[in-house]
Amino acid sequence: MAGDTDNPRLWQGADFYAAPIGTTAPTDVATALAAAWLPVGLLSEDGASESRDQDSSDFYAWGGVLVRTSKSKHKRQIVVTCLEENLVVFGLVNPGSSASTTTGVTTRTIKVPKADPRAFVLELHDGDVKKRRVIPKGEVESVGEVTLSDSALTAYELTITIYPAADGTLYLDITDDPQAVVTP
Repeated sequence: MAGDTDNPRLWQGADFYAAPIGTTAPTDVATALAAAWLPVGLLSEDGASESRDQDSSDFYAWGGVLVRTSKSKHKRQIVVTCLEENLVVFGLVNPGSSASTTTGVTTRTIKVPKADPRAFVLELHDGDVKKRRVIPKGEVESVGEVTLSDSALTAYELTITIYPAADGTLYLDITDDPQAVVTP
């Protein structure tokens, strides 16, 4: 068998953070995140998923020979399901809304959502191996159906669209995974 059985990853733990765009991003996996990075709390055991979508057009020469393919409208999204109903999740689910507490009673005023791009970090753990996916700019594009029930947890499935930087960078993966080491 070609390969190394130590290389496949099973991410056994994860944390997801949101911050204002421009917040100092991590540059390693060991340094604590700046205070502006707020955790969304517990995530669903289903983990996070990434989707990709793009248009492509094929061009053929006379005789039907494929000579070129163009690609455009690339879109990348990440989906996480938050299990807590804290202020961070509230803000992601209801951008432009507000909450206030008076004498122990909190009132949330829900308004029509407004654009609210944020920076995100998805931190993953597999034993001693750690990976941080740093998304400098993204936005919650949709929130899945929310169930209010006595037989299921209330969960907020967030689909986050990742916006590229001017140089085309979507995100950075920072890891101490020995299999990711680049050798000259």
